[in-house]
Amino acid sequence: MGKKTSKRFSHNGERTMENDVLSPKVKKIARDDVLIKIHYVDSLGKDIAQSKTIKGHYLDKLDIPWQEIPGYVLSSVTNFQQTFIPNPDGIYLVYANQLSAPVIVYHRNTDGNLISDPEYLVGELNCEYDTKPLEEANHFLIRSPKKARGQFTQHVQEQEYIYNVLPIKEYKITKNLFVETAADINAYSQPLNKVPLEKTLPYGTTWKVYRAVQEIYSNTIWYNLGGNTWVPSTESIVTETINQVSSRQEMLNSPLAETASNISYTYSVIDSMDINRSVKILYYKDQNITAWKTPYGDMDNQRYRGGQSVLVNKIVQLDNYSVWAELKDGYYIESKYLNL
Repeated sequence: MGKKTSKRFSHNGERTMENDVLSPKVKKIARDDVLIKIHYVDSLGKDIAQSKTIKGHYLDKLDIPWQEIPGYVLSSVTNFQQTFIPNPDGIYLVYANQLSAPVIVYHRNTDGNLISDPEYLVGELNCEYDTKPLEEANHFLIRSPKKARGQFTQHVQEQEYIYNVLPIKEYKITKNLFVETAADINAYSQPLNKVPLEKTLPYGTTWKVYRAVQEIYSNTIWYNLGGNTWVPSTESIVTETINQVSSRQEMLNSPLAETASNISYTYSVIDSMDINRSVKILYYKDQNITAWKTPYGDMDNQRYRGGQSVLVNKIVQLDNYSVWAELKDGYYIESKYLNL
């Protein structure tokens, strides 16, 4: 008998081959050598970050390594793919340059008033920022922002520090303190005010100081020159003490009737003119104007309102070029307060 050949059939009658005949000849294709290069470029194609090469199995899922790049925001993707398939050009992540919004830091006292100018922090988009309290007021700090650190974004952010202290304190001055202007300088209605009064104090004039306060968080001193007139030490001024002889003060009840040297202990009259007419108070219309017993001498509780009519007897110019008006009631005010 001839050699019998063994045959096997599948359940549907089709003939199959032995597994040990199939397996050595057929192999599963497994490619793990697919390399994809990721480029990070700006809108002009210039590299803005180090490129990366990722490796994966053929047709496996591809996860692009996105990056946050300070100063840029992702705008588009070129040659995008979701699986590992050969791509000799690589994938390009295109970023657009974009500026961030500022972070504003406020430093306030417990009344909500600013004790220093707001800080404006600026930086590149997505860069980190770090806010800090005022170094000179750190021991007064009672409340800090919940997150003092963060990242610059496209939206304005605000941070707030609260301190339990008054912004100013009394500052002791000598009895006969004066300030002399080294330029035309700004005056203010009260300490810490940021908006100056309408008119400046002229260059080369000297003013008596009646009170002073100092800012807690700086060396700035505010000098009161009478009424609602304050000058900070940051202006171009020089302080000086001018000693006055008390025995001569009694002679100043009617200074223009005396010799010119009696007008004050510092200045002499260099010119005068009789006018004898009614004028209006126009300087600082929403404020009261202080009356002086003598120019640069003693102030009085008498006040004049903006818009009020007063009778001026005489105009006097001193040797510091300041001009004063002698009123009918015997008081003096500077001519700049009047519509002469």
